[in-house]
Amino acid sequence: MKFTLKRIKKIRLNLKFLLICIILIYIFLGPIFYFSNKILPRVKISGTNVGGQATLTAQKTLAREYNQKVSILPLAYQNQNFTLDLKKAVPKIEIEQAVKDAYSPGHGSDFFKNIYEATYILLFGKDITPKISFGNLNALTLQMNQINLEIKKDPKPAQIILGEKVTVVPSEEGLEVDREILISQIQNYLNLTESPPKNLPTRSSQPKFTTEKAQDFQKILENMSGKTLTLRFEENSLEINQQILLSLLDTKEGKDIISREKVAKFLEDLSLQINRPVQDAKFVFDPNTKRVREFKPAEEGKELDISQTAEMLSQTLLNPVASASAEIALPVKVTKPQTGTAETNSFGITGLLGGGLSHFAGSIENRIYNIKLAASRINGTLIAPGAVFSFNRTVGDISAASGYKQAYVIKEGRTVLDDGGGVCQVSTTLFRAALNSGLPIVKRTAHAYRVGYYEQGFPPGLDATVFAPSVDFQFKNDTGAHILVQAYIYGTSLYVDLYGAPDGRTVSITKPVVADQTPPPPELRQDDPTLPRGEVKQVDWPAWGANVTFYRTVKRDSETIISDKWFSSYKPWQAIYLVGTKE
Repeated sequence: MKFTLKRIKKIRLNLKFLLICIILIYIFLGPIFYFSNKILPRVKISGTNVGGQATLTAQKTLAREYNQKVSILPLAYQNQNFTLDLKKAVPKIEIEQAVKDAYSPGHGSDFFKNIYEATYILLFGKDITPKISFGNLNALTLQMNQINLEIKKDPKPAQIILGEKVTVVPSEEGLEVDREILISQIQNYLNLTESPPKNLPTRSSQPKFTTEKAQDFQKILENMSGKTLTLRFEENSLEINQQILLSLLDTKEGKDIISREKVAKFLEDLSLQINRPVQDAKFVFDPNTKRVREFKPAEEGKELDISQTAEMLSQTLLNPVASASAEIALPVKVTKPQTGTAETNSFGITGLLGGGLSHFAGSIENRIYNIKLAASRINGTLIAPGAVFSFNRTVGDISAASGYKQAYVIKEGRTVLDDGGGVCQVSTTLFRAALNSGLPIVKRTAHAYRVGYYEQGFPPGLDATVFAPSVDFQFKNDTGAHILVQAYIYGTSLYVDLYGAPDGRTVSITKPVVADQTPPPPELRQDDPTLPRGEVKQVDWPAWGANVTFYRTVKRDSETIISDKWFSSYKPWQAIYLVGTKE
């Protein structure tokens, strides 16, 4: 057979291809067969080369390195040195699993997959990080906490000091051990990926109320210097000056300008005056007694909105021009009653005309009893349009037979115990209610001398005495609807309210003028054969005499419909003592 040149070239080409295939088979299949019981080359565990090693050898190598690291770990912070005993944390590194993961590539049951894995590792290598855990992490945490106690520095919030100027004391950062970073560093050290940490990792903490926030508040306070803000709702108001404003600023969290918690506390008393539940009207008329047995006027529900108040304060304080205007209308949520007063009765009663108030602190038990009894006798009374109300006729007989007890009364120029003492507290309070309601007073008589009960919180001249049948208190209903009398006691105060159909009348009462005051006469001591010798009993008390005058003007639609003068002449009163002479 003759080999032509062309045939020789073809044979050479085939031999080269065969040689390349043999080389490739050696390269890719060689490691599989050569390292059939060993870890493939270029495989590392936490940076340690374990390629070509048997699994047991690799485990021993890694365990030796790991065990050397589970010991005392020194740490430094500035000029201080600390240690952590890692053994107490009982760390556990999963070396066996890591070695299995290192051995696995190229040693599976899938031949072609083994070729792929071996080829990939030969080209790119592989580094496995073993997992680590702590059997007693709490022990490590306790050691870190102990170190933290030695270096910890709490953050200090900024302070604002009021003086001639508004001064800000800067805030200070806090310092503590960064536990998360330290644990991460220890884990990386134990799983052989990093060198041991040498310096104690720390982190700073900012106070909630920073210098920057304090400086913002400083500007607000400086703008309030010498000014006041008034919070107002109807007749209720509160003033905020620079000192009060500082107490309301959110210097704890620094999130808001005004602290809602502090505002709520500041407005607590005002809220009690404003807030009230909505009340539907109730009117129960007894046709037998011709009195109102049960009555509740319709009242709007009101609630001060604390959050909105804080927001309005904040917005006002951020505006220097607005904050100088000095007044904020308080936001109050109003709830209308479902049933109005006018809807509950056929007497034309729609609202409050006016009220009277008096106090009786210091009264003896029987006097208080009589006040309550007399108040109950006028409570619920209906006064028809055009009718004259008579106190004596309404209250009726005042004696032990009608339920009254003995208390001190003025009788025949003396203060003596008698049935019904204290009833004049009710007539006095009703007199004040009629005055304030703008109703015509038909009859009124002042007491013979000034009585201390009627001047508790009030000037003299606003009392009305009664003594049936000659001395009565009367007023007229000159409105177009019935008038309902409501009398009630709260604590040691008596209230009388008159309800009817308000017709727009306004009442102005001048301050009583006290003139011609005369001192009480010298005390008088009288022998009393009923008292044991040596016993002294006071039966009358001293009082200054005086002439008292005040004026009342009642207008409706700018027209004066009542103009009256009230004059009271009080005698000076002497103290009288009874001295016992009984053997």
